[in-house]
Amino acid sequence: MYEQFFGLTEKPFSIQPDPSFLYWGRTHRLAYAMLEYGVLNHAGISVVTGEVGCGKTTLIHRLLDQLSDTHSVALISNIQEGRGDLLSWVLMGFGQPFAGKSHVELFSQLQDFFIAEYAKGRRVVLIIDEAQNLSTDMLEELRLLSNINAGKDQLLQLILVGQPQLKDLLNKPELLQLAQRVGSDFHLTPLNKEEVRAYIETRLAIAGCRRRVFTDRAVDLVAEQSNGVPRVINIIADTALVYAFSAEDLVVGVEIVRNVIRDKTEFGVFGLASDKRAAPPLRAADNGGIDAFADQAVRGERKKPARKASYEDENDDDDDGWSARRAEPDDKADGPGTASTRAVPVADVKTQVTAYTAAEAERAAPRRSVEVREESSVTGVVVVGVGKKVSPEAAIRSAGDGRAIVFVAVGALPEATAIARKAGAVVVEGSDHALNTGGRARNAGYRQLKKIAPHIKYVQFLDAGCALDPDWISTAEGFMARRPEVSVLEGFLKSHTGAKTLFPNLRMQKNAEQDGEIQSVVTGAALMRAETFEAVGGYRGDLLTSETEDLCIRLRRRGARVWRCSAEMAICRQPLSGSGGFWRRRYAQGFKNAYSMSLHGGHPERLGVAETAFAAFWGLLFPLGVVIAAMLGGAASYLLVLPVPPMLVGAGVIALGAGVYVLNILVSALMRGPFRPSSWGAATAAVLGRFPEFFGACGAWLRRKQ
Repeated sequence: MYEQFFGLTEKPFSIQPDPSFLYWGRTHRLAYAMLEYGVLNHAGISVVTGEVGCGKTTLIHRLLDQLSDTHSVALISNIQEGRGDLLSWVLMGFGQPFAGKSHVELFSQLQDFFIAEYAKGRRVVLIIDEAQNLSTDMLEELRLLSNINAGKDQLLQLILVGQPQLKDLLNKPELLQLAQRVGSDFHLTPLNKEEVRAYIETRLAIAGCRRRVFTDRAVDLVAEQSNGVPRVINIIADTALVYAFSAEDLVVGVEIVRNVIRDKTEFGVFGLASDKRAAPPLRAADNGGIDAFADQAVRGERKKPARKASYEDENDDDDDGWSARRAEPDDKADGPGTASTRAVPVADVKTQVTAYTAAEAERAAPRRSVEVREESSVTGVVVVGVGKKVSPEAAIRSAGDGRAIVFVAVGALPEATAIARKAGAVVVEGSDHALNTGGRARNAGYRQLKKIAPHIKYVQFLDAGCALDPDWISTAEGFMARRPEVSVLEGFLKSHTGAKTLFPNLRMQKNAEQDGEIQSVVTGAALMRAETFEAVGGYRGDLLTSETEDLCIRLRRRGARVWRCSAEMAICRQPLSGSGGFWRRRYAQGFKNAYSMSLHGGHPERLGVAETAFAAFWGLLFPLGVVIAAMLGGAASYLLVLPVPPMLVGAGVIALGAGVYVLNILVSALMRGPFRPSSWGAATAAVLGRFPEFFGACGAWLRRKQ
């Protein structure tokens, strides 16, 4: 109804449980961690409770999406006493026949099913939603089912999900034996005011929104009236969007939300989970905030807000970095904290970085020392050196003063280490063997960073061949503060000449130019949330490459989000596909693609699969087919005594095959931009680079076989 009007791809506030819209608030993240712990560690019985509408069912559906084919899962949502035999319900959930059998036969059949699944190497998981409706006898029968085992292995894993009454039910004396078998449990609580703000922004962003729709005061009122219950938030927000659409208002202000609350209270059905307020009382809104900007936008007035000085000012109502505007075809958000608009300019255009030298970096940021740090700085920087010719000076100085900066080298880089010390970074000391992979080096850098700055909330990893944009860290900090579900944030990259960074192939180029949620970052340069980075154990130190992609995928599997915003992050001098000459760089890229495929080539990631397939086709199969066709054509000409010489026939076939490669170069250049000279060089490198990429893929395959 209103999706096109607000620039959405789907409804953001549906009350149906949808795992793709799951907001990872603090309690939701912990509850999911407990569920995941219970499944992976054979906890036996897991319990999740929470108020009505707090997201319990959505968490369960998220868990179902993540469970692999090695699990047989049954989800039952409507068991109640007097509605049939419990064993019949359980068999129905697992897709087993149950009609016309006695209780003993049902139990025997269920036991045989558990044993058969165990013999196949499959885990059996039974999830009962709305478990507070179970009777004491039903819960006791579930306990008896959990007694079925094969030696030391328990055959059934039980997950009970319900309202707070479930806790009271399990605490009854007659269910003591069941309660003692609970291996993990958690209680979901409503969202506080800050989480409500992030919840609304998250769901709008997932639905395709590229601007702020709800004003600050409107969000505060939603938080107050919903008591932080996600389902009630969805009802209010969805109705508010309908009201705004009817009035042709692009911004949902506090008056629209007041009308929704009044109409729901007086004329509709407006259910709340509890009378207890989830967040502290909201302070009265002042005359500032985004509502003021929205009013001025309607009147056509212009106002430029003062720029915030630090992360601590992020919640200042005088400017939250967004504005209301009419959607036009050429409007585009410039990144978190800013918005392109013709009615209300909110932030200055970011300064363009046009040079990349250590001398200019030094003029921009004077010599610093790690001892001169501000405890208020919430972001530390880890600069990673790879390659003997790289100099980390510009990367270190681009981080600015007042931050803890650590330099770590992959392998032995004595010259780069000396430069890093002189530039004021803390250097990680370690043997060459201990830091011989990117994952080990990055983990060592992070550990050193936490020693000198234990208070940091975020860590910015940066390759030594790159330099940060002056505004990047402050922009990223503001974005991460507003979006607690995002664990990894990447911005856009530029080359040292100031031009757009060109990637080895069009697929990578397209992925690198998209903003929003992404599968993984394209380089090792990204800002990460320290808490979630530690929760997954950091990088894998045993990987030869692709450690950043692996980290992002592991984070996403735990419910975190990886995001790319439209702000400029860094300028890079070192080629993105590696160091060295053309052949060496493309060989390394092919090695990485094939290595990534061996790690996460399965569904849904499919990491490196397409790139490796293209390398195999254009680097081996197609040229081999051309050579075979040339030989067969020459042989046919000779045997059939054709007037055309066999050598000429073979040369013609080979020329035709070469023409296909030339056509590929032409198409690639046209898609990259035919009027840019760099496009033709990048297109040629992309097509001819398939040959070394194929050999690199072979190298990865041989390495994995060793």
